[in-house]
Amino acid sequence: MKNAPAKVRKIHSSDREDILEISSKIWGGHDYLPSVIDEWLADPKCHTYGVEADDRIVAVGNLRLVDRGKTGWMEGLRVHVDYRRKGYADMLTQHLLSLGETLKVKRLRYTTGGNNRASIKLARMAGFNRLFKMSVFWHENLKTIAETAHIRTTVRETTPSEANEIPRANPDLIPHGILIYDWKALDGTFTGFKEIGKDHKFYVRKNPDTLKSFSLGHARREPETQWWSFTIYASDRNEFVAHFKNHLKIALDMSLNATVCTMQTQFEKAFEAQKVPKLRWKMRLLLFEKQMKQDAKL
Repeated sequence: MKNAPAKVRKIHSSDREDILEISSKIWGGHDYLPSVIDEWLADPKCHTYGVEADDRIVAVGNLRLVDRGKTGWMEGLRVHVDYRRKGYADMLTQHLLSLGETLKVKRLRYTTGGNNRASIKLARMAGFNRLFKMSVFWHENLKTIAETAHIRTTVRETTPSEANEIPRANPDLIPHGILIYDWKALDGTFTGFKEIGKDHKFYVRKNPDTLKSFSLGHARREPETQWWSFTIYASDRNEFVAHFKNHLKIALDMSLNATVCTMQTQFEKAFEAQKVPKLRWKMRLLLFEKQMKQDAKL
């Protein structure tokens, strides 16, 4: 008997094992999907769909409404390794685009790695434009740094409200006014800062008269890996280094042995000069955006 053709349908909790199977082949088995799939299914702002083929889910993706419903954030697009090159990623993307129109979002956005050729090709085919890129570094074995006990920092924790004032005074600090955190993005408005502040902490330099930089970070704890993930927005090298040392100290104080740092590309050499041991990987983070047709009517 011939199998039914592949179709896109809504994901249910009963599909969890299929999702875990897809994720087991991503990032060496360290994919983040298993830690968020239940959250997606329970969140009314999330619309999680998959491609069903051979009576199983072989591709999955989520569309999350953010920025007060103005933006459709596309995340977690995955295709089972045995079902790639069959057009399922494009099938799912087209469905999410159509869903975005139905939900009347103003734009769709997503991030991907600069080395992900398939995702970049898909973005072009679907009419997305690349807005900007940032650098991401993952370092491990932090405890081997001899001077860890003597790290000094001129950075202090602050509120989302105070951090929000910095890009308002320095409008070129955040590209396109979009905040990047954990490979996700939100508009750099007060609402965006407040939303990120629910599970992230913000930091600024101590001198309140010369606030030219800020950063944000939080601990990522998963069964096999624990790390401190942070993003730095700085106006110059000294500001960047101060924030970097602060986050390194935070990770060490929390007994976390790895950091993932997202930064403006111009500070790559400044980051590498800090001689943090054992680079696990580095890549470019690309942010893509597609303006929706409804804009012309609004």
